[in-house]
Amino acid sequence: MTQTLILYLVTVVVFLGLDVIGINLLIRPVFDRHVGHLLASPLRLGPAAVFYMAYVAGLLWFVSCPALKDSAPLQALVGGMILGFLCYGTYEMTNYATLADWSPQQVVVDLIWGALLTGVSAWAGVAAVSGKLA
Repeated sequence: MTQTLILYLVTVVVFLGLDVIGINLLIRPVFDRHVGHLLASPLRLGPAAVFYMAYVAGLLWFVSCPALKDSAPLQALVGGMILGFLCYGTYEMTNYATLADWSPQQVVVDLIWGALLTGVSAWAGVAAVSGKLA
């Protein structure tokens, strides 16, 4: 149980830290350009926090815990990238299919970001807890 809690904390810190950077440098500029008029100001932090906590818990359930059991950080990287691609792809492709102002650029940028963010976060958590960070 302690190992799972440490895995969750490491993963969520990495995920949030990287996502703050990614949102500001990659995602926000593209979204501002295409759907800036739809963006909430200020950001609604409550729903964002619920999503992040649940998303990382799901990442642990489906990817990180099985990879940790096998002591396989690269398994976590690949599995996390696949899960991130599927989850972020669901959001992006649904928006692209249903919203007039959604752009292919948003789809590509956010989909790639989601896959990399999720994979690297899963890898970092498993690598740190399994002692295979180096």
